[in-house]
Amino acid sequence: MLKYLIILITSVFSTNAAFADWVDFPALYDVTGVAANDVLNVREEASASTPIVHTLTPNERNVEIVEVSNDERWGMVSFPEGAGWVSMHYLKRQPGQNAENLPKPLACGGTEPFWGLRIGNQTAQFDMMGENVRTFTPVWEDTPSGMQAVSYAVKMQGNNEDITAVVSRSLCSDGMSDSIFGFSVDVIIAGQSGNQYFTGCCSIN
Repeated sequence: MLKYLIILITSVFSTNAAFADWVDFPALYDVTGVAANDVLNVREEASASTPIVHTLTPNERNVEIVEVSNDERWGMVSFPEGAGWVSMHYLKRQPGQNAENLPKPLACGGTEPFWGLRIGNQTAQFDMMGENVRTFTPVWEDTPSGMQAVSYAVKMQGNNEDITAVVSRSLCSDGMSDSIFGFSVDVIIAGQSGNQYFTGCCSIN
């Protein structure tokens, strides 16, 4: 009985540890340890033997890693029109990032129609193709009760309309490119002219 209890406890702690690592992404990193006359290669897959699809400069900052490989040696990074894998050996995590809180500023967007939502600490702005930019004030933010922070709800008030956004830590595609994002988002706008519902992806870069 003691043997099985130990196995059970070990399994629980291992699962919680893995879950904690998962919710810690996406996160921002800086390139380190690369010679000034060199570049950091971004590979097609999590292997040094796969083709190079992009490069990072030796002083690159704010590299957004959306997930890591099973062995934690490689991190997935997006770039314009694509995504690839970079060696974590040459990346240093920026301090002060905590999965318990929604990172800000956060830039979200979607397609058909094209729209964007930028959430800051004091204000938020929503824009849609062909319309004026609307400014909102965040008034409430929370995470699901009794759970580790894998999603966040934010309510914002504007001029005769409100925005509620639910941001989740999950891989997301914008449907238009091969880029991969670390957050997905559901946005509901409620106002005098009616309600609107949008889905999209978010980035902290």
